[in-house]
Amino acid sequence: MGYDRTYSREEIHQMLYLSERRLRPTAPAASAHEGHAISRHTEQRENPFDRRQIRQDSTFSSRKHLILATEEALHSTQGQQELRKLNAHGTHTCRIAFQLVATQGKILADVVLNPMATVGNKQVPAQGPALYLQKLPVDSIILIIDKLAPSESWTPLHIQTAYPNQVVMIT
Repeated sequence: MGYDRTYSREEIHQMLYLSERRLRPTAPAASAHEGHAISRHTEQRENPFDRRQIRQDSTFSSRKHLILATEEALHSTQGQQELRKLNAHGTHTCRIAFQLVATQGKILADVVLNPMATVGNKQVPAQGPALYLQKLPVDSIILIIDKLAPSESWTPLHIQTAYPNQVVMIT
């Protein structure tokens, strides 16, 4: 059995939960960031306005939406192809960028649009209020995954992050 397999919804939830605040296993300890799919990309984030340097910062409206989107991405053909790469010796990480299909329109996100100014060729934070939009449909997500344990283990993956990549802006 390889990493490209079907994961139960409970196993996905446990991988997300256990990855939270765990240092990324594929990075040198001195520069490793903590896993943060739940604390930074769901409604459990304490302050949705804390990353003003990012033009558009999205969080899933609930942990349930994070789990359902992650499940669809992992089990998709594209997700399975990326996970299959982890079966190779010497490959320890993969990135899944996935366009939702089965759950499209059902997975929702809250979005902060921060004011930005162009200085030279660079976008920098500008003064002014951020626009906060709630419960927008998610079109696509990004997952960054690392090998943690042998593939036949319960919860063998470290999910470093999972976040809404594109949302449908409703006016």
